[in-house]
Amino acid sequence: MSTEDKPYILVVDDEPAIRELIRDILQDEGYQVTTAEDGASARKYLTDRLPQLVLLDIWMPDVDGISLLREFKQQEPHLTVVMMSGHGTIETAVEATRLGASDFIEKPLSIAKLLRGVETALANQLKQASNKQHQTQEPVGKSPETVLLRKQAQRVAKHPMPILLIGEGGTGKRCFAHYLHSLGAYTEGKFIELSAESFPVDSLKLSTLAQNNCLYLNDVSRLDAKAQTLLLHLLENEKLNQCQLIFASPHNLEENVTNGLFSEALLYKINSISLQLPRLADHIEDIPELIHYFVDQYTSENQLPYRHFTVAAQNRLRNYPWPGNIIELQNIIQRLLVLGDNDDIDEADVEQALTPSKEEQKASNTINYELPLREAREQFERIYLLYKLQQTAGNVGKAAKLAGMERTHLYRKLRSLDIDTKQT
Repeated sequence: MSTEDKPYILVVDDEPAIRELIRDILQDEGYQVTTAEDGASARKYLTDRLPQLVLLDIWMPDVDGISLLREFKQQEPHLTVVMMSGHGTIETAVEATRLGASDFIEKPLSIAKLLRGVETALANQLKQASNKQHQTQEPVGKSPETVLLRKQAQRVAKHPMPILLIGEGGTGKRCFAHYLHSLGAYTEGKFIELSAESFPVDSLKLSTLAQNNCLYLNDVSRLDAKAQTLLLHLLENEKLNQCQLIFASPHNLEENVTNGLFSEALLYKINSISLQLPRLADHIEDIPELIHYFVDQYTSENQLPYRHFTVAAQNRLRNYPWPGNIIELQNIIQRLLVLGDNDDIDEADVEQALTPSKEEQKASNTINYELPLREAREQFERIYLLYKLQQTAGNVGKAAKLAGMERTHLYRKLRSLDIDTKQT
């Protein structure tokens, strides 16, 4: 790769020694580098040529880095900016993240720390660009259910009230939330996903994080009482007005309210606009189009070999019940593309992919269906997670990815089920 093909980086720092150090390190790695000593010169360089990455110091004599970050992101919303500071605080990092900074590097700088930060930021930039089309993809299909869902999204996306997505696991709630964000009033802001484990129980942090962004809370039913109280307080006091709020739940929350597990007042606040994502079994006529979409995605983004699904193969997929919904279909298609030997995927290939393995059959047969629901669920979860850990040789990160869980959530679940990863 020639120097001209390497990313162009703008370094903004008032200390000459640091500017020169960063410039020398990056130039040795082949990057194109321009340095600026203050906000005024940074503005000029940004106007002259748009960089792929800006390394921006927080403390400068004429204007602070946070103010300059805000200015740059207003001018170029998709600009990748990494903040640098030797006196950073959590509040400063949160503010920088809210305004669109991709990372925060602490001084003193080492070569390894600097290059790792630059490479990560540029890699994330490429990943976001490649995933943007996939994330904002409107629901695929021409079934009445899918057509209605698209119309509903277009009608409610810019509405200032929270949106609640209800749908079984695997129905595509996260992707649909991305789609709503692309249609909403804060499309230039960040899409910030939170879970019950990552939910910040701090009113200032949460309101600051959400401002001018899209806040997506996956499985709102799992919020504890403290988090529910905080969220209700912010909604009642209109502290989350300057953002797009999207909540998701695998089921209707009325039962949780009845059982005392979810605040009735909070449900009223987030349930003003609710959209039901259908099970895949309820719109199987979309399966051929979904097949084409996922095949194109995997062949173009993951460089998997293209394989043609015969009509018989497509019909077999249409006649499967799909308990795991769209995610299960996606995984089956990926498996067939990876393991297929021929250019065509026929009905026999599909049948083999849909047939449970001996391990899966054994797990299913060991569940005691006479147990109460909670105990039966724990039993299944234990069997399921042990199987995933065996698949990944005890690697929790890989197991979390296979299970579609956040790593921190999986660690907590393993502890609650008394599963020792070292023994798997």
